[in-house]
Amino acid sequence: MKIVLDWGTCFFMKTDVQVNITVPNAPSSLAKVCDALRSANVNILAIACTEGAPSTIIHLIVNDFETAKIVLKPLGKVSTTEVVSFVVQNKPGAIASIGRAFAGAGINIKNIYSSAIGREGKVYVIVEDCKKAMEALKPWKNAIMEASQ
Repeated sequence: MKIVLDWGTCFFMKTDVQVNITVPNAPSSLAKVCDALRSANVNILAIACTEGAPSTIIHLIVNDFETAKIVLKPLGKVSTTEVVSFVVQNKPGAIASIGRAFAGAGINIKNIYSSAIGREGKVYVIVEDCKKAMEALKPWKNAIMEASQ
């Protein structure tokens, strides 16, 4: 996990490992995945789902991805993906600035999800090259943190 911290603007970036599990697209699948993680004392920090038929993929950021891989294996196909995660100001324009930063660097966003509570949001982005993406975001830190555009 690489961490970049700039206290001058409170812009915090790092790479995380996302755990992906392919499970049947059925009402019980999410409960089974979450119960398995709870039983192993693995905390879910972020979750997203890609719906499909007959399967769905649950994407998870957890506090212990190695344990998560082990306990989820009996429930479905498990893989991992490196993601860039960072904190943004919860204001209109923050996500647009991320899109412009990546577009300017020729970086395609494969997937993005975020959540916000109060004045800050947490964003998770899947790209081909996390190091390149983190470099592309650095010049945009003020726009992302202020998000006034």
